[in-house]
Amino acid sequence: MASAPPPPALTEAQFHDSRGMTVNIIAWVFTGIAIATVFLKLFARSQITKRLGWDDFFIFLSLALSIIAAAFVSYSVTLGLGRHTAAVIADHGADGVVLTAKWQILGFPFNIGAFSFPNISIAILIVHLLDRYPLRTNLLYGMVTVQVVIALVSVVLIFVQCTPVEMLWNPNTPNAKCWDPAVFNNFNYFVSAYTTVTDIVLAVVPISVFWKLQMPFSTKLGVCIMMGLTLLSAIVTIVKATYLHLFTDRTDPLWNVVPLVIWGLIEQNVVLVAACIPTLRPFFHKATFRSANSRSGTDNSRSRSGSRFKLSSNPKGRASSVSELALREDAKYETRAKGYDAESNNSQQGIWRTMEVDISSGKERDSERGENRKFRDIVPSSLRT
Repeated sequence: MASAPPPPALTEAQFHDSRGMTVNIIAWVFTGIAIATVFLKLFARSQITKRLGWDDFFIFLSLALSIIAAAFVSYSVTLGLGRHTAAVIADHGADGVVLTAKWQILGFPFNIGAFSFPNISIAILIVHLLDRYPLRTNLLYGMVTVQVVIALVSVVLIFVQCTPVEMLWNPNTPNAKCWDPAVFNNFNYFVSAYTTVTDIVLAVVPISVFWKLQMPFSTKLGVCIMMGLTLLSAIVTIVKATYLHLFTDRTDPLWNVVPLVIWGLIEQNVVLVAACIPTLRPFFHKATFRSANSRSGTDNSRSRSGSRFKLSSNPKGRASSVSELALREDAKYETRAKGYDAESNNSQQGIWRTMEVDISSGKERDSERGENRKFRDIVPSSLRT
């Protein structure tokens, strides 16, 4: 394969141009947000609900990969990533360019893993929240499994597209051969398209279920927004896909690849945050109620509540709202749902499935029969205190 063309001549301003600071700021700001969100999730699970699951494992694995990817990129910046290739050659020689490109390329596999594994966590959460329909469960797990597999295949393609592999970061390697760049680029377009579809499905499926529940509009909207955050990661994936061709760019690789690196860093952390937010509701409810009760002087039992069904009534005793996707350790309700006893269910920490909540009495109970609200699998056992 012919050696890479010489880098174009630079003006004085171009010689000093650098996108390195921008790359580092984006890398560590977004990674920091992801770290904080993941540790809040793990704290909520381990301290409030006293249990961890496979979804937590995949989230922690993804965070570790995200941190490693950010570290590789940050180190590459110190070597010259974000500067024009000719400027790095002038300052550090051709070996400086080769070393910079090597560390930047070695970070891509960790980036791919970081944005792939969180979808497994999201699928597990959705399956736990919704009714157990085998077909839907198998389709969701199958979709995210295929998404992870093709993402891992793209990792393999990174390192087999050139022989020897050193050609990836040293275009002047003698006797090197590489595939047509279109092969690698087109497969990555396919991976991005499939990942986008997966993100959309993981958002639409729970939203379509929760939107049909009879609950206050504000609560319904809040839950749907939390469960639909993967739509944001789908948008980021689409934007990143427009820069995928820069991976095989040879004209000014250290400068031109920066947009792809930046959007890759954003994508891997956005999907992490999207996977964690829905499970943080009990944590924020616990913090909110403790703060509110300390100011109002209400009883201590309420200050211990993490999240709960908030029932209110008008002066006649008629139920006016059912909200707050919730839980109380010491909550006791009058329930009627196929002979299901709420208090014993709470002690067993079971899944809250379809139940009819009846808080009226006497004649009102008879008149309101049939108006009881139904909730399906709103809070899984793993989110209970």
